[in-house]
Amino acid sequence: MLLILLCSSTAVFAQVAIRGTVTDINGDPLIGVNVSIKGTTIGNITDMEGNYTMEAPNKNSVVVFSFIGFRSQEITIGNQSVINVQLIEDTQKLEEVVVVGYGTQKKVTVTGAVASVTGEELRTSPTTNLSNGMLGRMPGVIGFQRSDEPGGGATTIRIRGTNSIGNKEPLVVIDGIPDRSGGLNRINPDEIESMSVLKDAAGAIYGSRSANGVILITTKRGKEGKPIVTFNGSYGYSSPTQLPQMCNAFEYATMLNEITAGTYSDDELRKFKDGSDPWGFPNTDWYKTVIKSVSPIYRSDVGISGGTDKVKYYVNFAANGEDGIYKHSANRYDQFSIRANLDFKLSKYVSLTYGNTSRYEYTQYPAKSAGSIFSAIRRSKPTLNAYWPSGEIGPDIEYGDNPAATSTDAAGYNRQKNYYIQNNATLTIQFPWVEGLKLTASGAYDKHFYSEKNFRKPVRLYSWDGVTKSSEGLKPYNAWISDPQLNQIHRDYTDWLTNAVLSYDRTFGDHTIGLTVGVEGQSKEMDQLRAYRRYFLSTTLEEINAGSVKDQETEGFSWKETRLNYFGRVSYNYLERYLFEFVWRYDGSYRFPKDKRYGFFPGAMVAWRISEEPWWKERVTFMDYLKLRASVSQTGNDVLTDNDGNTDRSIQYLNSFGFQGSGVIFDGNEERQLYPIRTPNKNITWERGTTWDIGAEMKFLNNRLSIEGDLFYHKRTDMLIPRNASLPETAGITLPLENLGEMENKGFDALISWNDKIGEVEYELGLNMSYARNKILFWDETPGIPEYQKSTGKPVPTSGTLANLIDRAGLYYKTDGVFNTQEELDNYPHWAGAQVGDLKFVDYNRDGKINADDRVRSDKNQTPRLVTGFNVGLNWNHFDLTMLFQAAFGAETYVQTWSGTVGNFLKEYYDQRWTPENSTSEHPRTYERERQYWISNANDYFLRSSDYLRLKNMEIGYTIPTDMRRYGISKIRIFANGQNLFTIDGLPGDPENTRSSFDYYPQRKYFNCGISATF
Repeated sequence: MLLILLCSSTAVFAQVAIRGTVTDINGDPLIGVNVSIKGTTIGNITDMEGNYTMEAPNKNSVVVFSFIGFRSQEITIGNQSVINVQLIEDTQKLEEVVVVGYGTQKKVTVTGAVASVTGEELRTSPTTNLSNGMLGRMPGVIGFQRSDEPGGGATTIRIRGTNSIGNKEPLVVIDGIPDRSGGLNRINPDEIESMSVLKDAAGAIYGSRSANGVILITTKRGKEGKPIVTFNGSYGYSSPTQLPQMCNAFEYATMLNEITAGTYSDDELRKFKDGSDPWGFPNTDWYKTVIKSVSPIYRSDVGISGGTDKVKYYVNFAANGEDGIYKHSANRYDQFSIRANLDFKLSKYVSLTYGNTSRYEYTQYPAKSAGSIFSAIRRSKPTLNAYWPSGEIGPDIEYGDNPAATSTDAAGYNRQKNYYIQNNATLTIQFPWVEGLKLTASGAYDKHFYSEKNFRKPVRLYSWDGVTKSSEGLKPYNAWISDPQLNQIHRDYTDWLTNAVLSYDRTFGDHTIGLTVGVEGQSKEMDQLRAYRRYFLSTTLEEINAGSVKDQETEGFSWKETRLNYFGRVSYNYLERYLFEFVWRYDGSYRFPKDKRYGFFPGAMVAWRISEEPWWKERVTFMDYLKLRASVSQTGNDVLTDNDGNTDRSIQYLNSFGFQGSGVIFDGNEERQLYPIRTPNKNITWERGTTWDIGAEMKFLNNRLSIEGDLFYHKRTDMLIPRNASLPETAGITLPLENLGEMENKGFDALISWNDKIGEVEYELGLNMSYARNKILFWDETPGIPEYQKSTGKPVPTSGTLANLIDRAGLYYKTDGVFNTQEELDNYPHWAGAQVGDLKFVDYNRDGKINADDRVRSDKNQTPRLVTGFNVGLNWNHFDLTMLFQAAFGAETYVQTWSGTVGNFLKEYYDQRWTPENSTSEHPRTYERERQYWISNANDYFLRSSDYLRLKNMEIGYTIPTDMRRYGISKIRIFANGQNLFTIDGLPGDPENTRSSFDYYPQRKYFNCGISATF
């Protein structure tokens, strides 16, 4: 016992207390420096003044000081009790490393066009959709938030614009695994370490799926040191950015009188205007009736990370959710997730990493789709009641629908659940007998379960007898659908991937070489089962077995796809001054016949760091850094699409068949039958894209000013299109799609940034821009089409579907004002039935008549040619501020609504319309949607510029300077942020949307307040 006590006492007295201050080269304190004892879990973090205190095991202990952007230092304690340290900036770390295909590279040695952003920057976006938060932050990345429905609303992402008629989506790689279920939309920004975008030959190592660019996401991992616990929580609300302003009841009734005289008397118009009779002459604002002013949103996560030199860990628990904008909360989204990343050092030469993500998503929608609901809102007339003055719901507006009811759970619901379980592991073996040689083997296994339950039931509406102005005059009735209906879907997705990569990296004096070769196999499959029943005994029985077997439906289908690929990289640099890299991939895809199943996709990149030349350093003083880059690559695309632009997973080189519901009598029973869908194409092969890129990177004024820029040209060949010129439309035969189409896309992207300090204010400014313009080089045009109507030489339609090109969508009549007098109308070619006040169509081919041959194809579409982002960052006295502005130019949107007796008018049409009293207006007279020729025929009067400037993100924060370490808290920051805070544009709806009639779930602005803490 005495011996034990003596040993214990010796151990206690052997401990050494140390303290000190950590500063930078200017003597300014560094906050949050990790101070740890090497080989142990003992550690601490410097406070707001750069101070730290710690107890070490003994005087032989080694103290490690590490901080992002600075060189780490190791100091043996010895007889010191005060250890002050000055950390030196590490220029290589300041530039950071960037993630590239199957590896990482220092920024200075990257030879390709790669854009990157940190997870910290993405975190400032308050939405639950990551893709919305990445917009405007990286050059070459073009994105549009077409809708913002909770649980949906995926952002359209394009890398350097539109590069294909078919599939345009970039490849998303998460922790080395391509095309994971769920994509990037629902990844928690707090879990992201970095995001890189490969825009040129750098992506060629991903071969057949990299033709539209590659987005690489790396999640956080643990670092050596004591456990660090972080908490981030925020709560706020959202509201629509902009809703169409429609006519009120008086304005609408006035316009109906202009269509048909005497529809409403002067007394009735007065009642609509003064609101004296809300029963018979209401004034309903349908948007305000259906949509609430604010909807709550929350986001929270708790993470813990740390470890030793043997084991490191990062675990994060997250929960976020948001309510929709419908009243009565019929739309909601919630997500709960756990991410665990573990790193094991099994021996000096063997390491293992493992990552697991488990995520549950619950989304509830109304039984009707958002498009149907908003179409009904916009078409609903202000002269009809949404609710009666006594409080009961109003009558049906159209087709048994009243959006005030069908936007709520009174009409049922559509509940969707997604379960994701994603696993990946990597084993790395270094071979000590060959310096620089290592083998990496990786595997991933993902499961995704999806379930949908769509229960629709009749809504109870009330009609009015037109006399009794109270509840006694109302009569209830069921509308929308006649009986309850239930549709259920279950899907099971399974993905697996394995790869093995052998790499060799070695420096021989001034020469550095790198060799990588790998093989990868991937399989994805899906099984679906659907069941449908109706005629339920009660609307409270919401289970499939409670419905009648009459008219029941059951169906199922499945698909499977596999890939086998070989890839490699060869790199060389001399003194990191002259750099060369060659990447390749030999891809195999099940989508093509055996003799065309494999494709070779190479890429070559060179770079010259001129600023590393001795003569440059001696003679050039105004520029601190200059690197020139050039690359060329060929990539592929094996994602096939059908005529509607949807992904086609069928095997197009084989005969394809579908099921016909009924109609065949076999053995006395009515049976389903197979029927041919498409003629096979035995020669189908890869869609190929060739990209040329030249770029430069520069730094001036002691690295405060940075400029990067690239010029690019992309040519896409072998796109799948139909042979329009080979077969007349009346032949009755559908030919298979063939690899005939060609297009080009060219432009530039650039990044300019400035970082400096004025007194105690640190600030940074950044401007990124992306310009891309595409055109079709070959489209098998139908003979006889006038040159001005051909698709060749024009941009690819925004939706990019073959159907749009086949149906000659995108053709418009040009207009030249309106007919202001009868004489003007009589002396100009016009459509039969034209009246004074109607639009004047241009006789484009000058044949003296107006017909379809006068339509022209527009040089623009709904994708802007120039997209910019401007960011501002400020830090002063514990305050920080970030702002991100986004702007887009060169796009147009067709803005037209179904109006007249079929629906309400936009307010701006009422204000601008032609009347006998306003006969010089450039705008047409009041129109009836179903009658006027200039409404039913697309024309450029309704084409509107969708240029805009938007404050995309803004966050202000304050880090509390009080030392709270005695409470176990090392840092607390409070913040407020917002998204889509204001927009400058000239449209009645949101400029990022492309739906001309506003039948979409609107974009939203967000306001959040929150707190983050480190323990």
